[in-house]
Formats: sequence, C-alpha cells, structure tokens
Amino acid sequence: MLRDLLYRLALRFSRISALLLLVPFFANACSWDYIIWQIRSRSADPLYRFVENGKAGYIDRTGKVVIKPQFEAYGNHGGEFHDGLMEIDADRYVDITGKEVIVKGQGWAFSEGLAASLDPVQKKWGYIDRTGEFVISPRFDTYPNGYVSSFSDGLAMIEVGKRYGYIDHTGEFVIQPKFLNATNFHEGMARVVVEGPCLYYADGPCPDVRSLGGGGTEKASTCKFAFIDKFGSIVSSARYDAAKEFSEGLAPVRIGEKWGYVDKTGRTAIQTRFDWANPFIDGLALVKLADRCGYIDHSGRLVIPASYEYAQDFSDGLAVVCIDLDKEDSRDESFFYINRKGEQAFADKFALASHFFRGLAHVKLKSNKKTKDDDDEDRTKGTFAYIDTSGRKVFTYEGER
Repeated sequence: MLRDLLYRLALRFSRISALLLLVPFFANACSWDYIIWQIRSRSADPLYRFVENGKAGYIDRTGKVVIKPQFEAYGNHGGEFHDGLMEIDADRYVDITGKEVIVKGQGWAFSEGLAASLDPVQKKWGYIDRTGEFVISPRFDTYPNGYVSSFSDGLAMIEVGKRYGYIDHTGEFVIQPKFLNATNFHEGMARVVVEGPCLYYADGPCPDVRSLGGGGTEKASTCKFAFIDKFGSIVSSARYDAAKEFSEGLAPVRIGEKWGYVDKTGRTAIQTRFDWANPFIDGLALVKLADRCGYIDHSGRLVIPASYEYAQDFSDGLAVVCIDLDKEDSRDESFFYINRKGEQAFADKFALASHFFRGLAHVKLKSNKKTKDDDDEDRTKGTFAYIDTSGRKVFTYEGER
C-alpha cells in the first residue's frame, strides 16, 4: 500500500514534493529522498545536521554548534553519527569534533562498536573497530556476490552463495547461511524467506523484484515471510504476505490485503483489519483505515481516530501529522504535532516537519510567500529550525538562498 501511495503521489510531484515523507524521482532509475532531514536510526548519536551554503554542520541537543558547516550535504538521508563516528564518503570517517580519524577501504556506518569495511587488497569484507583496525578479518565476499550488514542485537547478516546467515562479534556464524532472504534482528527476532523459488518484492518505494531460490519468474509465486529467533529456529508455521520488524513485543504482518500484529510465538495478537500498519513505538502504532491515519494501542483499540492523511510514528510522546495534503495553495498545508491523547501539542504549525529524536524535531517554518509549483526547491529554501517537545526553537537557520 505504501508503494502504491508513493506512486500516486509522485504523479503530482511538482506540487507536493515538499510534503512527502518519501519522494520518488522517476528517470532512468528510481531514487528517493525524505522531505526533511532527521536522524532515523534509533541507535544514532544525538547530533543534528543543518546546512548553510550547501555545507553540513551539526548541533547538539541544546542547539550549540559542535561542528561548523564543512561536509557535503547529500539530500535528506544519511549524515548520522554512530558510536561517535560518521562516514563522510566511501573510505573516510570523522569524529564528533569533525576531525578525520579513520582512512580505510570502503566502509559502512558503525553499530555496536564495529563497521563493515572492504579490504582494498584482499577485496573481502570484514569489520573494523573505532581505531580502524580489522577485528573480524576480511573474509566475506564483495558485491554483487555477497552482502554484509551492520550489527544489530549482537548479530550481523551475511550472504554466502545466495543464502543468508548471521555472525556474532567474533565473526563466526551462529546461524548458518540457509535463508533465501533475511533482515537484521530486532528484539531477538528477524524476518526471513524460507521457501522458494519465489518472487521477492523489496521494501521501499522503488520497484525491485527479485527471483529467489532459482527458477524463472514467469510461474513463481510471491515470497512468503516467517520469523526466526536467535537460534535460527522458525518460531511458527505461519507465513505472511508482508511483515515488518518486532517492536515492543509485536510485529506488523499482512495476510492478503489486511495488516495485523503477531507476538514472538507467532500468535495473532491483533487481528488483520488495517489497510497498513507500522511497528509500535511509545506504546502506540500508526495504522491506516480507509486511506486515513490513526493510532492503536497494544490491544488493537483505535485510541487516536484515523483522521489524518499524513502521519508519522510517535517519538518522545509526540507525532507529526497533517490533515490534508491536497490544498491548492501549499501555504495552507500545515504539519503539526499531537500528543498521545490526539490533542495538538502546541500552537505552531509548520511547512515541513520531522519526527522527534531524543528531544528535538527538525521543521521548516511557514512563510507568507507562495511556493513555486515547477520544482522541489521548497524542500531546501526558507527558514528551518530545531524545536524541543514544548515547541520552543533551540536553533534556527536559513536554508539555501
């Protein structure tokens, strides 16, 4: 449903490019971006990006500039610090002062003190620590024959011979590569594809269909999903048409066209009756009914009515919502924050707004100037701010001029 919504919204991209959480751009290849920058990894460090004259700098939670603008700003994704380090291109990292500290082969973001890194000589992947030294020796195949991930829940996903397994911090497989597809662990559970051959539709807004398990694509059925525990055991005989990660003990799953939730034994905890569903955060989960967003509690009860066309997950006790994205004048389209009772948390409304992360949200302030309809400049120009959970501006800056 999310993919269909994105494609529908993309058709009117020229006017609403400043309003979407995910924005597809259709050219020779599909790509996308967020409408506004914010930290999206739950394990990231609380350093917040701002952009002046095309260069990115960072503030802390108090609004103090801790790194002056000096890095390239590539859209509204990435640019996060993990374990005190940030990758600034394929082979360089900087610390929280902005100083370059590691030069190594192509690497990924740090997680649990380690980062996947390509040894330029052996052309194999291993994991480096914060000093840049390999602590898991380069032994895993590179793209396109292999896949390595960041650590999550103490394990990292590795692909060997088109099968997925998991290694621990020693680099040894604790779950052998045997699954046709897999995701990182969350709360001790991971989503996998067990049976094949089948057609796998990749997560995200861009079309990406893969054939898993051999065979052709003409007669293959769509992949079904299961969950495994950290022993690699499949927790239930149930199979799902779609599934998301576990959070607060429950995972959203789709059977047919409707979404519900299962617990870690595979038992149905909330019946499949929603048009779309997200994992639980702060005790509430974002769902869709009849193309409108609302929030349920762990019993499945709709505690905030489905009355918003756009909404994000709760974080820090607040959620950003928008009632109507179809205004003719983009000045009338307003994002605002609600509390867990569904009440507007504070008076201000914004032209763009992100979720909160550890006390701060990134917003674009509303302007009396009507925005252009022929490009997406509204996403980068204007006055931006970081606000705290009371709505107070702790840092304000001007976007591109």
